[in-house]
Amino acid sequence: MGQLIFTRNMDLPTDLIDFLRSKKDLEYDLTSVEPGFVGIINFENLHIGNIWIEGETSGKSYYEIPAISLTDKCEHYNPEFILLYLPNERVYGTWDSDHWHLYVFPNTSWSDIADSPADFINQQWSPKEKIGHLFDPKGKYPMINGWPF
Repeated sequence: MGQLIFTRNMDLPTDLIDFLRSKKDLEYDLTSVEPGFVGIINFENLHIGNIWIEGETSGKSYYEIPAISLTDKCEHYNPEFILLYLPNERVYGTWDSDHWHLYVFPNTSWSDIADSPADFINQQWSPKEKIGHLFDPKGKYPMINGWPF
């Protein structure tokens, strides 16, 4: 089902598709990143999900952003969206599911991430401006009153 969605509705970057179809994992020093091992999802399991960014009123509003999780394994943290792709913005990022912070990596290809994955994986725990910045959903997505669950 996920593959049909992507081939019909989205233009995923070629280097990402090739990497996911190869069923490889990222290579990096596991001790250099907060979550340790982070496994990459199989191409066949890709699907669109949603991530949330807290709105103006804490606990009472939020933004819902469509995202594709590129990770599905992690021993110490929720693996979903540790690395992700935003199909509307065509940009990679990472989502902190505990604090609802979304960092995006502008002008970054999947090849850039695969060449130096530790910096990108660590972004939500140790943000570096040269790697990415917080995503601002205002003007792109409506603020929703209430809470998603």
